[in-house]
Amino acid sequence: MVCTVTAESAPTPDDPRELSPREERRRIRLQTTRSQVLDAAERAFAATGFHGTTIKSIAEQCEIAVGTMYSLFDDKDSVYEAVLRRRGNELKALTDARIAEFGPADAKLVELAELQINYFRTYPEWSHVASELGSGPGTMRTASGAPRMYEVGHQEVAEAIADVVTRGQSEGSIRSGPPLALALVFLGMLRSFYRIDSGAVAEYTLDEFLDLIRAAFSTNHHTTAKKRTT
Repeated sequence: MVCTVTAESAPTPDDPRELSPREERRRIRLQTTRSQVLDAAERAFAATGFHGTTIKSIAEQCEIAVGTMYSLFDDKDSVYEAVLRRRGNELKALTDARIAEFGPADAKLVELAELQINYFRTYPEWSHVASELGSGPGTMRTASGAPRMYEVGHQEVAEAIADVVTRGQSEGSIRSGPPLALALVFLGMLRSFYRIDSGAVAEYTLDEFLDLIRAAFSTNHHTTAKKRTT
């Protein structure tokens, strides 16, 4: 499971010039409609996939005209990418903010894992869409720009996690090893637990998973475990 699927910010509908009251009301209506469309599209892509979803089916869910859809988005590809960006950007911001907070790096990895899983649980449809995008070449035949967006976003998150690992190795709280490789292992563990947590495999609690993260990366956990056995 990926942590985020985008490195770009979605275009803003705000106009730098001062708007008249009528134009401001129209802008607010469009923003509200756009948000409703993305909610509906997120559910549709999760339920029927990219190829099983159409502009018309999304419009029908929102009870708006197809023409209104095209006033907000160029095509289905742009809707799909906007769905991924919306929550992907939010999750990236939450991740960056948590990384910037003070605290030992080994505990920070556990906090990041918990943040990610709770976000996946809060937005299960988006998590399913993002997970399918990152499942492999056979499932990535979606919007033309989506695979590249996933790759760039995944690399950015991996590098951010690698920075946490590097800091932890300097302070002696995280095990030795190539930081980027350890970061990719961390992300792989997140993805595996997402599959378990979404009911696809077997039962395994979040607390058990977080303890596994500690055991895999924290030198403090290794020291504590060794003391318990002596």
